[in-house]
Order: sequence, then structure tokens, then C-alpha cells
Amino acid sequence: MKKFFLFLLFAGLVNVVISQDITPIPNNDFESWITHSKYSDPEFWDTPNEELCAIPIFGKAVVERSTDSQEGSYSARLETKSITLIGDVPGVITLGNITLDVSTFSYSINGGVPINDMPTHLMGYYKYFPVGGDSCAIGIGLLKWSGTQRDSVAYGVFSTKETVPDWTPFSTWIEYDTLIQPDSMIVLAISSAQEIPTPGTVLYVDNLYLDYTVSVDENDPATGIRIYQDRETGRLLLFTDFTTPQPVLVNLYNMRGQLLVSKDAGTVNKTRVVVPYSGAPEGIYILEVIHGKQKYTRKYFLSN
Repeated sequence: MKKFFLFLLFAGLVNVVISQDITPIPNNDFESWITHSKYSDPEFWDTPNEELCAIPIFGKAVVERSTDSQEGSYSARLETKSITLIGDVPGVITLGNITLDVSTFSYSINGGVPINDMPTHLMGYYKYFPVGGDSCAIGIGLLKWSGTQRDSVAYGVFSTKETVPDWTPFSTWIEYDTLIQPDSMIVLAISSAQEIPTPGTVLYVDNLYLDYTVSVDENDPATGIRIYQDRETGRLLLFTDFTTPQPVLVNLYNMRGQLLVSKDAGTVNKTRVVVPYSGAPEGIYILEVIHGKQKYTRKYFLSN
């Protein structure tokens, strides 16, 4: 089993089915579990437990309910296990459906939940006990359906190889590649994110949530410009969607009129420009966007 879910998700191989009855990150604290004869799964989430536990004699669950929780009564415990006839299988949870093909030792993933906004971070709490240099990953993908096709809008992945024995917060910035408003998302956690997993590696996950720390100006008078401010990484992310391609130049000035950053995006109508400001003193700055002969300016209070 050499192809894993993290790569399926972010390589664009996951089919997302939208259900209007599910809200973003349902059962995010893993307090609700559905118990079966040989295993339990967190409600709204899927795991490979069903297929693995159906294997005669050698089957075993790789995701379990744990009373070791960051808050509340339970958390999700993901363990990489060696299963006879299958191989080394990482613990995986996802907002969707996992199907294990035991003949090819591979998984397919489909499912997801609807989303109507543009979060900036996936956050939560975790504990990690890797074996043999293993690494875990917790990620999110945002997508947009168009008929039977869907486009990748944004993604974010948190990963570590470090042993983390106590409940620790994590945060991953969701990287947007387009102006498109996503309509579906998939969240995934895996105990072994590398190609060769190590049995005995354990990941605990609890209290996942979306964060919206970026200031989004929905009423920007400069039609075709959308700006996000990510204070965590000290960047302004600017997306343009003008009707015609023109030379686009983005400048950042301090209040003394000194040019701090200048980005030439070329002759475009749709583009993405990253303006770093990390290290600049906290204060008010002026962002200038020049599109052809049109000039748009806006003041921002920037802090690191």
C-alpha cells in the first residue's frame, strides 16, 4: 500500500459529493461515535475500519475512540498497523467515504461537506508518537463543482515528524490559488503521511475548526480586486479578476511614501500576487494596485 490519501486529496483525485444536510467540520470534537460489532467510527467521518475488520482472522481497526482528549470526553486515535495479507496501513479519518480495494491494496476516497465561505486556517489539537522517522499530516482541500467537474480552489496541510506527547494546537494556512468561491471541502488526517508507513505510529486528533483571521473586504470599490491579509505569515494576498488584460503593478508604501514592496504581475486580467510585509514595523500602510491606466489605493493596518 504505497499510495496514500494525502496525495490523493491534493493531487485532485478525490471526488466530492455535496450534502446540504451537513455543516462544515461536523463532529469536530469527535464526541459522537457509531459503534459496530468490531469497530467504532466517528459520526460523519469515515475510516478504513469497515474493510479492514472484515478481513477474516487478521483484520483490525486503525482508528479508535480514545478517552485521552484535549477537551470533552473523546478524541480520535489513529494508529499505523501491520495487517497480514494487506501490509502496513496508516490510520486515516476523512469527511467522506473511504473504500479499500484489498486486491490492489489501494484506497479510493469520495465524499465531503458543503462550504459557503472562504476560511483562512484549519486549526485544532493533536498529539503524535512517530516510530522510525514517520510523519503525520492533517489537511484540508476546498473545491468548486461545475457540472460533473470540479476545480481545486485551495488547500492546506500541517505535517510534523516530531514527537508531541501533550495536547498541542496546530494551525495550517489555507493557500488559495483562485478567486473562485469554493462550495465543498474535505478534511483528512493520517498517522503516516510518507510513502512507507511505520507500524506503531500513533496520532491523536481533537477539536478541529476553521478560522477566519484574514480581513476580507467584500465591498472593495475596486471591482475585480480581492485582498486577504494573513497576519500569521505576514503577507497580503491579492487576487485580480479584471475584464480585460492590462499591465498589473502592486506597490506597498509606508505612510512616509517610501516604497517597501513592488510586484510586477505582467499583462493579465486574472492573477494572484503575494505581498510580504513580515518584519515591517506595526502601523498603517498603503497598498496601491495599478491596472493599465487605473490606480486603486487602500490603507491597511499591518501587524506581525
